[in-house]
Amino acid sequence: MSVTVGVKEFRESLADYIDQTEPVTVTRHGQAVALFIPVRRDKAAERAAYADAAQKANALLTQLGMTEDQAVSQFNALRHSSPEPDQ
Repeated sequence: MSVTVGVKEFRESLADYIDQTEPVTVTRHGQAVALFIPVRRDKAAERAAYADAAQKANALLTQLGMTEDQAVSQFNALRHSSPEPDQ
């Protein structure tokens, strides 16, 4: 089921509508002007992906014999030594 709200109400309550699961039809002067469809993210899958990436990064640091601080320092040094791309 869809919820229908005016532009003003939608703008004022956007945070609430983002947390919903139902689509929102936005109207202006009684005419539908937009359809907002909240996207539900799989937070558990995102956390698992970050944990996997962290494990791989830690394994690579161990393989290279580096600490996190050394890797960050080396990254910063390389970043600051590279020429800026043309804008």
